[in-house]
This record gives sequence, structure tokens and C-alpha cells, in this order.
Amino acid sequence: MDYLDLELWKLEDNVLKKFIEELKATYPKWEEFRICDELVTSSFALYRIKVSPEIAKEIVRLKEVARLDRPFIPTFKLSEYSGIDVGDLDIEGPSDDATGILVIDSGITSNHPLLEKAVGNEENFQEAEKELQDKVGHGTAVAGLAIYGDIKQCVKQKQFTSSNWLFSGKIMYAQEDFSGNVHAVYDKEKLLENQLNDAIRTFLENNMYKIKVVNLSIGDSTEFLKGNNNRQFPLAALLDELALLYKDVVFVVSAGNSSPGDIFETIDDLAENYPNYLVAENSFRIINPATSALSITVGSIASEGRLQEQSMDTHLKDIWTTIAKEDEPSPFTRVGFGINNMIKPEVVHYGGNLILRDNYGRIIENNGGKLPVLSNNPVEKLFTYDIGTSFSAPLVTNIIGKIANKFPDKSANFIKNIFLQSTNSSKISGLKGSDSEIAKSNIKIQGYGLPSYERAVSSFDNRVVLLDEASIGLNKVHIYSLELPEMFFETKGYKRISVALTFDPITRMTRGDSYLGNQMQFKLYHSLSPDIIANKYAEIDISDENQVEAIDDKYEISLLPGPDLRKKGCHQKGIKEYLREPKNVPNTPITLVVINSNKWIPDINHEQRYCVSVSIEHTADIQLYSKVRTMIQPKIRIR
Repeated sequence: MDYLDLELWKLEDNVLKKFIEELKATYPKWEEFRICDELVTSSFALYRIKVSPEIAKEIVRLKEVARLDRPFIPTFKLSEYSGIDVGDLDIEGPSDDATGILVIDSGITSNHPLLEKAVGNEENFQEAEKELQDKVGHGTAVAGLAIYGDIKQCVKQKQFTSSNWLFSGKIMYAQEDFSGNVHAVYDKEKLLENQLNDAIRTFLENNMYKIKVVNLSIGDSTEFLKGNNNRQFPLAALLDELALLYKDVVFVVSAGNSSPGDIFETIDDLAENYPNYLVAENSFRIINPATSALSITVGSIASEGRLQEQSMDTHLKDIWTTIAKEDEPSPFTRVGFGINNMIKPEVVHYGGNLILRDNYGRIIENNGGKLPVLSNNPVEKLFTYDIGTSFSAPLVTNIIGKIANKFPDKSANFIKNIFLQSTNSSKISGLKGSDSEIAKSNIKIQGYGLPSYERAVSSFDNRVVLLDEASIGLNKVHIYSLELPEMFFETKGYKRISVALTFDPITRMTRGDSYLGNQMQFKLYHSLSPDIIANKYAEIDISDENQVEAIDDKYEISLLPGPDLRKKGCHQKGIKEYLREPKNVPNTPITLVVINSNKWIPDINHEQRYCVSVSIEHTADIQLYSKVRTMIQPKIRIR
């Protein structure tokens, strides 16, 4: 008998109950079929069953069955490392009013000298391992990055000051294989979805914890988006339901990893095909639960190149091959798009690199490509090294946690919005195809790019961010009007306008046409009166998001990526860059139109919360902030 996940099409409660009773009656023998665990939500019905192969073949043919598959398999690894003396480090806990970060993982080593001052609470949500302590090492490594950020920089400065309070939900335990390697596994009798649901609700229901970010550096490499599949995974759908329920909490999920060694036999083949295999190979698509629409999904880029000597022969350093350059995609990162072709991952952060050499047919990996992380055995060593999106995700969690400290009473929409405004993308070299194909591949791999805490929370003399939180009805538009000072276009130099939109729609995993209940998008216009634009939009059918071209193209400020790609998700950003002086300078006023089109929400009175922002920046040293603030702030309005 095997443990399997049985997912049923979402039926009416009475029909679902009747079907389950009939299933039990049809297969009454405990040794052939039994239901071990279940989770029924508004979006899906999922059961952990133990079943014989013969009965499994019969059950999968039933029309009520949506999926019968092997359970979620956590995938990650931790490498060896030698430590640093704790007496050399200055360690400080978070401030009393700091917000909380929840890490759902394999637990933590809470008495680790670099964690103990920051731990708010830890709980166990699996029964196979009674100890709270992290025996695998993954949860401890993730937690350290979540509260400290760049460990390498902390070591360099010999200063460890945790940004947030740390909370740990243990859902996995350690298991040793025949080779002596330790892996993280979970209770075979329990649905991972149930454990995750219990853990998140337990912590987030406690207002004393002030948790604002949940980090999930877990993923099942066997469950990834294949082709144009538009059906959400139950685990990812659960995260979306929880994100909608806890509207002030940001969920951060790692995109997942895949080994290029599974495709290429030699280092030369790998290097020659990098980075194109990331978008060409299905096995590098993002995994469950990174497809969660309301979560921030994080991919990985390579940090600065360095080499750890592994031999006394100095000439060996000449034959190591570094696959990626600094800030290029990590060779193992997974890429988008997500459900319904939404932009996923939205952001990237440093997760390591592959530095390889061939040793008589065996490929050896150098630790120089790995990130320093906390060890779960601090008595032997404080730190270890590892790579993966599992570690780029908590670096993003650290940024969001610090933003939440700055704005503790703000919604997740607000926090995610200013977070998106902080991102910067870069052109990935080596991609093949037409200009449009290369542009799309760039977005698939890095989303909107690398975020920055300083850019998220600060305005500068030459950069200003204008922001509004509101709610909008179905098939409605909101119109914002603003004026730009003449100095913005008259002053020579690089200039940029960017718009970010974040919202938290209702989701339904059984809807293949649109996972999101409503679809929002934005347009930016120049030269026309806002009243003219409002009247034009009053004449068109907003319910069809594909038919919202109300204004002549010559008045639109075209933002990249374009609206057809941008509008697929609920974390959107569009940028207009002026690399040189425009021939036709846009005239004020600048008008931003926010559009909300209903897809399948039956409640015609449904109000959608959202946050929208406009960022205006110039490389020249001009007093843009004070001028824009004086001109624009009083004139922002909603129609």
C-alpha cells in the first residue's frame, strides 16, 4: 500500500459527504483503503489516503476525482562548513516593537547563539519527531537569513542585529538515507496542506506576535507547471486563501531548484546552453507552492564570484568553471510563467552559483558558489554553506520584514506595493531568440528584478513615490491626475516613470479560464484632461479586460512589460525609461487609470482592495521630490 493524495472536484457539501461515504463502503478493508487525513476548503477537497495499487487504479477513473498523486516531497540539501568563534561577534536581538517573521520549515535550533535572542516562539506541527529542534539544518539556515539578511556582511562587520522577531512552525523532521545523508520528510499519515494550514493559522491568530511575513522555502520538484497548465496546486491554492484571510501578512515562497546535471553530462554542455535551458526546459518551471498568486515568489541570482581552494595545487583554480556571472540567474533557479501566464517569480535575490570542475569524469562543486548560512549544530560550527532559492526567499523576507517594521499597521497590499517599486531588473546576456522572445525570457527568469529596502522606504531629492490605497467596484475605473514639473523632462539625463499595482483577489483553483476572480490593470496617459479620459472610459465595456482601449495610442505612455502580460497577476509593475531626451515630450497632466474587470465573482457589489503607486525619478541632482510634492499631492484625485 502507498500513501497518495486524492483530490476531488469541488462538489456541494452534501454530495461530497455522500461520495466519501460511498467510497468507504465500496472499499471497507482497512488494509486496502483508508483515509488518513483530509482538508476541505472553499476551493478544493483533498485527502491523504493509504491504498493498494489495484484500488488506486479504480479510484483514479471516477469522474469525481480531479487528481491522484504521490504526496508532496520537500527538496533541499545542506553542505559542510567550518565555523567562526561566537566570542568574536556582537549579537543583538530585535527591538521590542519589531514585527514578527514566521518560518515554516524543519524547525530551528532555538538555542543557537545567533538565534536565541530573536526567538518569539516555536511550535511543532508533526508527530514523528517530538523534539522542536531542527535536526536537518534547513529551517535554521532559512531563519538566519530571514532575520539578518546578508550573513557574509554580518560576519565581515562582526555585528549580528536581528531585524525582526522570529517564529518557527516545524512541519518536517529528519530522516537518514542508506548513504547517511539527512533529508527533511513529513508525516506520511498527514496532509502537508493540513499541517501548513494549522501552523499558519495558529501563529497568525495570535495578535501578540505581530507577524507580518510568512516564509516558505519548501517545494516539491515533482510538481511543476507543465506546458500551458492553468490548474492551481492545492498547496498553492491554500496559501492564496490564507493570504486573502490574513490581509496584513505577506507570504514569501521560493521558486524551487532544478539540477542542470540532470540534463547535461558535461560542464561544457552546461556552460554552452546557459542560460537558455532555464526557459527551454519544462523541468525548470516553478514548482508547488511557488505558483501561489497572492504570494511573492522568489527566484535566485548569483552573488559575487569567489573560489574556495580545495587543493594545494594552485593551478587547479585555472580549471574551475563559473557558470553564472554576478547578478546573472543562478544555474539551478526555476522560472515562470505561473498560472494563467502571470509573472512568476516576481523578484529574485542572491541564492548562489555553480562553480564546477571535472575530476576524471566526476563533476566537483566548489563551495565558493555557495552562501554562508547558520548551522543547526552551533557547538561544532556556527555557519555552513549552501545554495538554492530556499535561501534567496528569506533574503526577500528580511527586506519585507524591515519594511513592515517601518509600516507596522499597513496592509499586505501596501507593503508589497512599495516593495515592488524598489525592484530593478537587468538585461540577461546570452539569451537567444527575437527581441520580443528575449524580453519575455528576461521576465520569466527574474520578474521585476532585485529589490532594495532603502529604495522601498525612502524618497530622495531626485526620486518621489506617490501612493494610494483604495477599494474599487467590479467593472469600474478609478482615475488619478497629477502634474509633472517641467524640470523632469527639461533636465538632461536618464529618467524613469514606474507604476505598481497590488491587489488581493478571490481565487478559485477549479477555474481554468481565470484563477483570479477579477482582473485589474492600469494605463498611463498624458496631455489629455482627466475629464475627457473619464468620459471615454464611461463609453466602453469594462467587464471585458481585453477591450479597454478607450484612448488613442498617441496619448498613452507605454510601460514595460506591456498590459497583456502585466495584467495576468495581482502584483503588477510597468516602467517607462527615457534613456535619451524624448522627441515628443509628454505634456501634463499625467493621468493614471486603474481598471477592475470582473471574471466570475457573482456578488455584483464586491469591492476589491488595492494599492497603486507612481514613482518618478531622475539621475540628475535636481530637487524633484520637493517640487513634485508641492505640485502633485494636492491634485491627486479619484473618479
